[in-house]
Amino acid sequence: MQDMDSLPSMKLFAVASVLIIVGMVNAGRNDRRDTCSNSDTPCYDYALTYIMDGRTENFFGGNRTEILAHNWLVGRTEADVIQEGKMATQWLLTKYGINFTDVEDEVYLDASNAVTSDDGNLTFTAFMVDPAARYRLVSASKEHKVEFFNAPISDAGWAVIVNEDYSASGTFDSTLPQGAMIVYGDYIIPLCDQTETRRKKPKGKGRNCRNLFNQSTLKIHYESSAYMFTVDGVIVIDCIVKETSWGVGIARGASFMEPDNLYSTRNVLTFPATAP
Repeated sequence: MQDMDSLPSMKLFAVASVLIIVGMVNAGRNDRRDTCSNSDTPCYDYALTYIMDGRTENFFGGNRTEILAHNWLVGRTEADVIQEGKMATQWLLTKYGINFTDVEDEVYLDASNAVTSDDGNLTFTAFMVDPAARYRLVSASKEHKVEFFNAPISDAGWAVIVNEDYSASGTFDSTLPQGAMIVYGDYIIPLCDQTETRRKKPKGKGRNCRNLFNQSTLKIHYESSAYMFTVDGVIVIDCIVKETSWGVGIARGASFMEPDNLYSTRNVLTFPATAP
């Protein structure tokens, strides 16, 4: 039989052993090497990875209800959406010399109200990417911290489709090839699930989703750097992106149109646009 006098010392030894192990684990976490300080592996302020892998027969759709619902995610009213659309047409005029600034307000709200220029060369339309395409934010990093999200992306805005080769002016001042597309819109990504949105918060405090962004909803604006173009079924993505507190970045990737209306997209956003 075990000596009763030895039990307290054994318990003390067991507790001490557990505390040492826990301390070693925590030390390992806290002493994690920060690769951002290495010039060979610099870290961006933010890097986000988007993936799309769904099937749809109406990739670029968007009726009035859908487009307004997209914008309501960030608190925009119908009047706000129209104003955003007017900002898009002004941007098109400044950058490409393309003038759709006189379109009716309804054109900004529904893809079915698309308008084509008098010469037939250009078409201006509102759009929303079909949620069936399963576009989502998979992961993101903030310097050396990384988090998995798998959060659906609501993607909508305005576009110009080039029906015939077009000699653009403005700051772009070059030729837009037939089949090119110019886009201007927002990625809106709700990050709070239903459980978290129902949690009670202290008075005066906003929703805390406990993510590395400290935001409940991300809104990232994008606009074509030059234009999007399809080559052998592959769309090259090259956009300037902007987030209110992060500044200006870049989105680059590719979208493959597979058989049976499958859209396979990989898109990476970095802030800032170039390596630190």
